[in-house]
Amino acid sequence: MLNRENGQQELHRVNMFIRALSDEMAHTPARSDNPQANAVAIEMEEALYELRLRKLLICAFVDSENDADTTNH
Repeated sequence: MLNRENGQQELHRVNMFIRALSDEMAHTPARSDNPQANAVAIEMEEALYELRLRKLLICAFVDSENDADTTNH
């Protein structure tokens, strides 16, 4: 299970992946006549969606850990 420190590290990693993938997508044509290029673009969009979902879940978990810490004191 993630603790707050591990959650922050994981969140940092996910943010780095999101930025890197977003930058790569910005340099890649959105759609073309090449089916392989289209498949890669679709995979990148799906990966970005999954990373953003993971970020949302990690944020929710880390925030809940923070709330638990403040209520226990």
